[in-house]
Amino acid sequence: MPWTLRDAEEGDLSFLRLLYGSVRQDLQRLPDEMREPLLELQFQAQRRGYGAQYPQARQELIEVGGMSIGQLLTARLAADLVLVDFSLLPDWRGQGIGGAVLQTLQTRAQAASCGIRLQVARDNPALHLYARHGFATFAGDELRHAMRWDGSHESLNGTSA
Repeated sequence: MPWTLRDAEEGDLSFLRLLYGSVRQDLQRLPDEMREPLLELQFQAQRRGYGAQYPQARQELIEVGGMSIGQLLTARLAADLVLVDFSLLPDWRGQGIGGAVLQTLQTRAQAASCGIRLQVARDNPALHLYARHGFATFAGDELRHAMRWDGSHESLNGTSA
């Protein structure tokens, strides 16, 4: 399925808020009158936190047929490109788009002669996607894995090195 990346703009905030809500499955059991204000508060806090920690970050929207279906937030730190946030709307997961976007990011990192690092929750299904694309765990805690892709050509094809 053809997809594109474009830089996010201020007018994309409502989509980004919707996307944020779609990945917060932990809050879906709450009644709407509690969930919606909490999601808004946490969305704004995440945006401020990312902005403070990664002021030079690049946020891109993933689109299919002109429709926004996901986002990619990256920042260059030292010798690595950091994948700060990467998410797709639920209906678009499991269709190969995430892997294709990840390969595009790997191509960018190779062109810049750097690796890619990220953190992913231990219970996030994307953990398997990252492993298939050559990311290896180098640290972690009880909640997250810290993973890194070293830029090898073998893993660029979606197979582990």
